[in-house]
Amino acid sequence: MIESSQEQKLSIRWSVVTVITVFTAIGVLGFKLLWMIDGYRSMVKSWTYDAQYLVHPLMRMVLVVIGVLLVYRMARPDDRASMGLAVGCPNAIKGLGLGFVCTLPMLLLGLMSESFTPTRYEIMYTAMMPGITEEIFYRAFMFGLLVQVARCPMWPTAIITGLVFGLAHVDITPDQGQTILGQLGPWIAMIGLGGFMYAWLYWESGWNLWVVIALHIGMNLWWDMFDLTMTPLGGWGATIARILSVGLAVLFVFHFRVLSGGRGSTIKP
Repeated sequence: MIESSQEQKLSIRWSVVTVITVFTAIGVLGFKLLWMIDGYRSMVKSWTYDAQYLVHPLMRMVLVVIGVLLVYRMARPDDRASMGLAVGCPNAIKGLGLGFVCTLPMLLLGLMSESFTPTRYEIMYTAMMPGITEEIFYRAFMFGLLVQVARCPMWPTAIITGLVFGLAHVDITPDQGQTILGQLGPWIAMIGLGGFMYAWLYWESGWNLWVVIALHIGMNLWWDMFDLTMTPLGGWGATIARILSVGLAVLFVFHFRVLSGGRGSTIKP
């Protein structure tokens, strides 16, 4: 009887997986398909500049709220699911600080660049907004709840959600001369790998989402504010700077793990 109860507790909860999968599909494909409708696209383009860039991220956050409420209703009393946002002020500051420090290689390379464009667009809509909403959607909701509530194994889930994160950046209405398959190259692969690394860091930090939010914002910010390819190191330097930033994050996480003797407990909620 005890073994049966333990097996039930550890088995994958497919009903939760189904709910998360449906909401993820709506959040990823739904808005892309909606954008293909001429009337909807014309309506959105008639709005103000800010509204155009805010509408889909905010709609995705509404989906997250509804999805989280459904998943939490399906959770069991022994579940300790955390989205990683309400971790307390000290842990949030620690996570933000760790994430931003890890992006310093990209900032230092950017300072060597011949291009510097700190516009509101780069700061708000290519750095801040994706860094916050994508981490909440892809990491906290999709990956985090699949592992914590649906009891999916961490490594396969990190790989699959990283793949989804990469494919979500494919434009299904490409410009003339481009194709959907033609976009499936090194850039999408790098985004997918980044999604996997963000998921792993989120898990290793004890579900402290602020770590990956800061890392995501910082990497996007320095990439867009500076032209990292316009430095003496060229394109290779930009790639190496990104790798160094992620590598620093990995080293920091392992450092905390060694000091605490356990998985990320020094920065966990």
